Amino acid sequence: MQTDNSSIILVEDNESDAEVARRALDRASLARDLMVIEDGLTAAELLLGSDASKPIARPRVLLIDINLPGLNGLELLKRIRNAPHLRSVPVVMVSSSMEVRDICEAYDSGCNSYVTKPVEIRALQAMYTSVAGYWTRLNLAEA
Repeated sequence: MQTDNSSIILVEDNESDAEVARRALDRASLARDLMVIEDGLTAAELLLGSDASKPIARPRVLLIDINLPGLNGLELLKRIRNAPHLRSVPVVMVSSSMEVRDICEAYDSGCNSYVTKPVEIRALQAMYTSVAGYWTRLNLAEA
């Protein structure tokens, strides 16, 4: 399985949140490697492959919103963790939910981090930049 050691995949159905992430990562020189996917089913097909196609290159980090159409973020996370070639890819759950149930289920399903989306745009930009920067620049990836 080919790995793209710099790629970031954001699975986010909220167009404005995705644009905030794209602009923040662009300013941090991280957007070149950003792929935005709008729903969980499409993300699963791209990451896991399908009868008609092979999976895309293994990303450096996945940022996944919990509330996605088709296949929610927690179900997508479970599928990712059941795929041997994706088991060690860092997954950050990004959500507006601070529900203990969601947080516990995300960690029990194998996420590496759970962050909440700030309401204020500058704080949201800072969150995306900080999280993506940590996983792509500071964290040592599996070889």
